Amino acid sequence: MRARSILLALSIALPVPAFADTALILANARYAEAQNLRTTRDFLRLEDDLQAAGFDVIVVENGDAGALRQGLSELLDADEDARVLIAAVGHFVRSSGGGESWLTGTDANRPDLAGISGQGLPVSVMAEVAASAPGRAMVLLGVENRQFILGRGLEQGLGPVDPPQGVTVISGPTRDLSALVRGPLLTPGTDLSAVLERTSSLTVSGFVSPALPFTAEATAPQPAPQPAPPAPQPPSGPSAEELALWEAAEELNTPAAYNAYLQRYPQGAFAAIARERAAAPQPTPEEVAQANEDALNLDRNARRQVQRYLTILGYDTRGIDGIFGNGTRTAIRSWQVAQGVAVTGYLNAPQLAALSEQGRVRQAEIEEEERLRREAEARADRAYWQATGQGQTEQGLRDYLDRYPDGLFADVAEARLADILAAREGAAWQAARQTNTVASYRAYLDDYPNGTHADDARARIEALQSGLTPEERARLEAQEAALNLQPITRSLIEQRLDRLGFNPGRVDGRFDADTRRAIRRYQQARGFPVTGYLDQVLVVRLLAESIGGILR
Repeated sequence: MRARSILLALSIALPVPAFADTALILANARYAEAQNLRTTRDFLRLEDDLQAAGFDVIVVENGDAGALRQGLSELLDADEDARVLIAAVGHFVRSSGGGESWLTGTDANRPDLAGISGQGLPVSVMAEVAASAPGRAMVLLGVENRQFILGRGLEQGLGPVDPPQGVTVISGPTRDLSALVRGPLLTPGTDLSAVLERTSSLTVSGFVSPALPFTAEATAPQPAPQPAPPAPQPPSGPSAEELALWEAAEELNTPAAYNAYLQRYPQGAFAAIARERAAAPQPTPEEVAQANEDALNLDRNARRQVQRYLTILGYDTRGIDGIFGNGTRTAIRSWQVAQGVAVTGYLNAPQLAALSEQGRVRQAEIEEEERLRREAEARADRAYWQATGQGQTEQGLRDYLDRYPDGLFADVAEARLADILAAREGAAWQAARQTNTVASYRAYLDDYPNGTHADDARARIEALQSGLTPEERARLEAQEAALNLQPITRSLIEQRLDRLGFNPGRVDGRFDADTRRAIRRYQQARGFPVTGYLDQVLVVRLLAESIGGILR
């Protein structure tokens, strides 16, 4: 923030009016979390004009919420009761219910209704502070439509303003407001109400009186009362022809248009504003294109739709996220090249309409193409189901599933094939049971290693190889379990069997069929009953002195 009080320092060198007035300029252009504004410089240039008109000027440039409040506090401390002018420009927001409006600080980040009081300055408070000089209290609110993402309960722009008695609030384009200040507002004796009636771009609320101009005629003290001058006659309004020419100039909004108006009406009702606009720096073509896109007020969903249409039409936006970054701008430029329009990377209203229509047409075409593709694929699917026998043979089922694993009849084919395989496995098991030999069970396991009866087959092989009845095997299993052998002990036993050459298979502490076979070979070699199961005597004999204290 920068604040200035100039007149006191110059009071010796320059003549000073009989009273001091105070102005506050709040000009926020650069926002951390919103699009920057382009017209705030018009308000900043008012500083010299206001000083020359006798104002102490306080300037807050690119201030956060705290700096805005500090600037208003300085104006309040001035205790001004002669003339007060507040000129504010930046991102204005209003409550969705149409109540209060706020000028946001440059640090505002997605403000919502609950938190806006800490991120902005209420317009009603500005008007209340200005009310210290009733009748000559002016609040100017410069509005520029730029993108600003808001939270719940807030909308962009100004809501209705109901200023206190004696306060005039004028809102509109910053350029028009600055022209108003430099021209009619600071011209002594100007009937402001008549000027405002002729200025269609500005909105006025509160006090406006033709009898009390904002800037009065300066009069020198006289030794004796003088007769009052004749009352000034209100200026006549513009003719219909002048008004039509002015409206045409505003519609074109170019220096050439305003100069054409001045050539015809050099002293016209809108001459001051026309000169200001004709002399103002002109935006670059990119700024104009960006402003045209900003005027579309595209929200996040609308931007996503633009990106979808561009993508559908073959222009890669590098994502559909509602953020117009380099990828989207490049896609827009490519689309503009194909359309033969000015290549700016920004959309205007006619281009948005054309792009949307092309996108909708292409989307409908894609949907129709997809529908036809699905219908053709379904016809081919049904035809192949017929050709493979409608699931009547195993080979037909396999052929169909190979080509259409997710086809129209895939569920039916998989169920029928599963039934065929289950029946085949059942028959193989019945054949193994009828033969009831180790070879028949091994043949079943070769064909169905993870079959429904695989565990039963392995159990039957073990029973046949051991010569044990189920009751005997259950007794031996219980006897071995009572030894409570730990995994490390089981591994030591397998290692011992391996070193003795009985090939227990993988040494992992798990007594599988290979381990049982090794135990039976050891038992046979050492003269023990051949069971394939361990008892305490066999464990001690097997491990000999190395058993230590591993038995519990």
